[in-house]
Amino acid sequence: MLRDDHFANGRTSSFLLDQILLVLSAVTTAILFAWLLYYSSYGLDLSSEGFYLAFIANPFPYAINVSASLFGFVYHWPYQWAGGDIALLRMANVTLIMALGWILSFLVIRRLWTAGWPQAAALSAGIASLALCHFSTSSWGLWGRTPSHYALTFQSLLTVMIGLLLADRPGRIRLVLGWILVGVGSWCCFMARPPTAAAIALVVMLYVIVLRRKSLLPMLGAALVALVLLIITAYLIDGGITGLVTRMVNNAEMESLRGDGHGVSLMFRIDWLATSRSQLAIAALVAIVLLLSILMGPTHKLLSSLALAAVLIVTIAIALLGLDAISIDLSTLFFVPAFTCLGAMFYREGLVLRTQGPPSIALTLTFLVLPHLSAVGSNVNYWIVGSMDALFWMLAVVAFLSPLAQQGRSVAILLPLTVLAQLLTASVINAGILKPSRQVKDLRAYNAVMRMPGGGKLVLSQSFHDYLATARTQARAAGLEVGTPVVYLTGRASSLQYVLETRPLGLPYLAGGFPGSNAAAVEALGFENCADLAKAWVLIEPEGSYHLDHASVMASFGAGQANYVAAATFDPPVLNGNYPDVLHRVYPNSARQFLLKPVRPAAPAEQSCREARRQRPDRQKWSQW
Repeated sequence: MLRDDHFANGRTSSFLLDQILLVLSAVTTAILFAWLLYYSSYGLDLSSEGFYLAFIANPFPYAINVSASLFGFVYHWPYQWAGGDIALLRMANVTLIMALGWILSFLVIRRLWTAGWPQAAALSAGIASLALCHFSTSSWGLWGRTPSHYALTFQSLLTVMIGLLLADRPGRIRLVLGWILVGVGSWCCFMARPPTAAAIALVVMLYVIVLRRKSLLPMLGAALVALVLLIITAYLIDGGITGLVTRMVNNAEMESLRGDGHGVSLMFRIDWLATSRSQLAIAALVAIVLLLSILMGPTHKLLSSLALAAVLIVTIAIALLGLDAISIDLSTLFFVPAFTCLGAMFYREGLVLRTQGPPSIALTLTFLVLPHLSAVGSNVNYWIVGSMDALFWMLAVVAFLSPLAQQGRSVAILLPLTVLAQLLTASVINAGILKPSRQVKDLRAYNAVMRMPGGGKLVLSQSFHDYLATARTQARAAGLEVGTPVVYLTGRASSLQYVLETRPLGLPYLAGGFPGSNAAAVEALGFENCADLAKAWVLIEPEGSYHLDHASVMASFGAGQANYVAAATFDPPVLNGNYPDVLHRVYPNSARQFLLKPVRPAAPAEQSCREARRQRPDRQKWSQW
């Protein structure tokens, strides 16, 4: 009798410890989420965000898109809903990804584990916090919080997986809703990154085959939903399917001409995961500690609970105090889950491996490959892009360890995974705040408030604020009005072009630094109306590392520097340190920029543009005017 009482007391105390940790974990998740929301109004990437914002703000004037992503059309209406407020748009982006990650994690746990609703909600929220790593702006070269093709790809994959898991649950309503979500997610994936859309279609088919579901009709229904949305999109953007196909073909040809690494021949490749012995050792040590806390059972429950509580407190301290206590390399986000799965294979003579069922196998394999599929077609190292979607790697561990749910210890086993996900999230986000990519260090030190187009405000570093404010004042004084067409030849997607509220011609971003950058800029401008080019201003950066050859580009529409007068000069801020960009080149401090104002009358300038185009018969297929 005493023994039974002792056993009952042990179970009660174990239950209470788990509930306390679940509450502390839920508080930690809320802090991490609020932390990122708070800093949504801080900082502005000197380069990439200018492209994202310009394309989202006004995607319709462009006949082509490079790279072949249509994300600007998807985010244009949310941008309008937010009134152009960048901070509000970022908050919505963060909230959407966190919500989708939470729903997906919840469905995985409820599908494969035995935790009740409240416990599953707290555990899945903690695991889903790893989705916030997508918004790191650290010196790894990852991208920020403003919606982009990377964010839309991640949101699409999350939606597709939510649909598959929902359709796998009993009930006709869940089945129909699940496959509708698969169709919507597939369409969003096409809008974000067409190669990834093709890959995810293959994954859906293989997933159904592995589970041996008779899902041909629902799968066709999902394909029909995606097709209908695509047809509607084609008519809204290009007046029909033919126009959209022409756009996509021109996109592919433009990417090939520019030589920026987006070509089909480079799409299917294996990139090297850069790491170090120290990072491998850290990942192995973390995996060992994680496995011990998961597998050692209730014998040392109190010690394990105290350790998890301590880790959660450290996580909260990192978020609230900005402690740079743990340095996490992107490889760690992969190797910790990989080593954890590898180590679990040896538990009780391969119990985890021997008792795997088709659902856990299908989900484990799917989650392992999804981060790489999100990068298909990118010219960036696939591991860098994949690490933005590290939540999938952690969900692979959740699926792989699911046979342990049969032991009735779901909460005790999933808690260490949840706590680890939160610690990794806090470390990655903190690194991005302390060392934001292509910005002055430490967002916490920013205090210069600047009103942005649309009425929203951002808190910037003083040097970046002064640069943008001074440039806008000088440009307006020189006569540059809102909506004026401008040819940006700095070779970078400078955020200045968004702040000036002009209309970039050719593309929202005429990229420099590639073998065919100048040729691609000429061809992109060939889609523009000569009337717009005749009155367009030009921004050049002659000493910039990525500048375009303004003489040859301007000559393509019948202009020369003699037809302009320097109306203003801008000095971009000096970054305190070198920040590697996504192509592993050193992002240099910018050289002086010159804003050129046209002085020729519009009629002769337009005629000169038409004559210059007639002299290029080999490229008439590009010209729309």
